[in-house]
Amino acid sequence: MRLAPCPSRDVDVSRTAEGLFRLSVPVSVRPALAGLAKRLGVWDGRVLRKTVELDAIGSFVWERIDGRATVGELAVALAERYGLDRDEAGLAVAAFLRQLGQRGAVGFVGGK
Repeated sequence: MRLAPCPSRDVDVSRTAEGLFRLSVPVSVRPALAGLAKRLGVWDGRVLRKTVELDAIGSFVWERIDGRATVGELAVALAERYGLDRDEAGLAVAAFLRQLGQRGAVGFVGGK
């Protein structure tokens, strides 16, 4: 809970008309599949991107990810904003950040 998440430099961030965040992250293609796809003419070798649109809670957390606020601080802010138990908010933030980390949208730096 002392680590601070920071946005990856590879993620492209935009906003929807509703004010929610839309993240676009590069997707790696397995070499064997890349070769096959090129031979079949279905892939031109450009970097593929996956787009994820965050909901209101995800957007609330994403907006606070700056490389300085720790996971614990994000959980406290989430708990206060949505009236959640702090432990429940901590688990939700940790799971959310784990998913973003697996997709390459965030990294972590040593906290305070």
